[in-house]
Amino acid sequence: MKKQICAVAIASAISMPVMADFLGVYAGIDYRTTTTSYSSIDSDFEDTNNLSGYIALEHFIPLIPNVKLKYSDLSTTSAMGGNEPSSSAVNGILYYQLFDNGLFEFDFGLAYTAVEDIKSQSADLGQAYGAAKIHVPGTGMHAFAELIGGSVTDDNATDAELGLAYTFNPDSIIMNFSVRAGYRYQEMKINDRTQENKGLFAGIEAHF
Repeated sequence: MKKQICAVAIASAISMPVMADFLGVYAGIDYRTTTTSYSSIDSDFEDTNNLSGYIALEHFIPLIPNVKLKYSDLSTTSAMGGNEPSSSAVNGILYYQLFDNGLFEFDFGLAYTAVEDIKSQSADLGQAYGAAKIHVPGTGMHAFAELIGGSVTDDNATDAELGLAYTFNPDSIIMNFSVRAGYRYQEMKINDRTQENKGLFAGIEAHF
């Protein structure tokens, strides 16, 4: 029995560095130029600069999903009167990494989404989540896409982004970071009123 315990302890000690390779925290922030439109409102909205951010935890345990939390400030400014109606979207995501072979990654899961439009209407949604990365071999460059959509209620929302990223020091076991840029489209439909937010973004991501 003691020999078995020692063997398990040694195997665990040896495997710890390997398992550590499958533990990671990703945190990012994006700066966006956002164009906003809203059904039933005739006045135009000025393009605004907004921030969005996210944090994700990925691990090595097969049956337990990874976790990601996203926040988007979708507030805007009215061209008539200078009002600044607030709006936001929050996503809590549970997902599995179905493929990760160094060239291609694909994630799939479920999302809980809480949205509030510029008329202070809100909705809570259950949605599907998908994300993919395609890496350029021999470089720190990759293309990425992410989509949150669908709903089990009459209200609905879509969050789609597409872009390119470059990772500095990708082989670091302590921390690396990426710069990223792309295009993002968000739509929410609450009580038959539709709000659209779209535009370019640029940001930075740190991986611990």
